[in-house]
Amino acid sequence: MIGSEHRKNPSFTFFEKAYIAFFGYPALGLHIRAKAIIPLIKQCREPENILDAGCGNGVFTFYLAQYFNNASVLGIDIENKKINNNKIIAQRLNLSNCSFNHMNVFDIAQESKFDLILSTDNLEHLENDKDLLNLFHKALTQEGILILHVPHTTRHVFGWKRQNFMEIEGHVRPGYGKEEIKKMLEETGFDLKTIKYNYNSFETLFNDISFLITGGREKNKAIYSVVFPFLLLASKIFSWWPAGIGSGIVIKAQKKYGL
Repeated sequence: MIGSEHRKNPSFTFFEKAYIAFFGYPALGLHIRAKAIIPLIKQCREPENILDAGCGNGVFTFYLAQYFNNASVLGIDIENKKINNNKIIAQRLNLSNCSFNHMNVFDIAQESKFDLILSTDNLEHLENDKDLLNLFHKALTQEGILILHVPHTTRHVFGWKRQNFMEIEGHVRPGYGKEEIKKMLEETGFDLKTIKYNYNSFETLFNDISFLITGGREKNKAIYSVVFPFLLLASKIFSWWPAGIGSGIVIKAQKKYGL
């Protein structure tokens, strides 16, 4: 299950660890995003150096380190507590190819260092979002891969739409239009390989219920622990429903040769 590595999290109680071992990390949006992101990861040729930029709880960092077990995987984030917990989890899982640094994504100094960069729901937190795309471009090796997930500007539920979340801490914009993010990447020097919507109407509805409970800040844990398994099961049952114009956008882009 996605995020089950957190059964080794030193901040969690025995019961929380047992729950996570069975259901995965209790954040519905994480599971929905993973359904779109992991197939793109599996398409990548064996990379040597991988960056998970803005790794948070390190769920994708751990996945990358286990899937590409010969690669060196670095997760970076500005939340020191999460980074410290992630380091302990990696140690307890014996993931010697996985490391974590407490740092801002704009402090990436290496040029042509990483074969694969993953950035999940980071750009909407940044006023200078295009500067970060430029930095990713510089940090990638020749023809390196960027996998990017961003929220769509609007949330779509069976033809009804509204602005995407602005209530989440740190959001400076609700998201991106498909053509908008495509243009930004192409202007930065990326060749788009895949760009598609995710979060179908059912998944968006279930995620909205999740957000009503947690506020996007892991609030009301006791209530959510009861509701989450049902939301997760429902989202899996209806994952076959086409996204159409979905509430998220997932992208695989390649640094153009010679740039």
